[in-house]
Amino acid sequence: MGSTQLLLKFLKSKRIINDLTSAEKETGTGNITLKKGTDLFIRDNITGMGTILKEDLENHYYITSVKNGMFGNSLTYALIERHDSSAKIVAYAHEGLIKQNLVSKTIDKITKALS
Repeated sequence: MGSTQLLLKFLKSKRIINDLTSAEKETGTGNITLKKGTDLFIRDNITGMGTILKEDLENHYYITSVKNGMFGNSLTYALIERHDSSAKIVAYAHEGLIKQNLVSKTIDKITKALS
């Protein structure tokens, strides 16, 4: 199962999204090189961004919410999957009428914290 599908199925199980195919259009991905290639490093640096919703140390990924938007009142969701010294980030955000590019802002915020 891919990272995007893993994130979306988790969000559907928590009733954050209803339809997987329409939610897949509102996702974005990014790849980064980590300062340290450990799970503890990722956990320590994403703790202040929001709430860690799921932590899987066997498969080396975290699902977290990230406060974003104009006043930090929009929640976006991200999956960070570690592969040795690099990581793949998959972000999901439901955009309203005013497009704020929340997915790219979420990926940039996580990238700054981890690289």
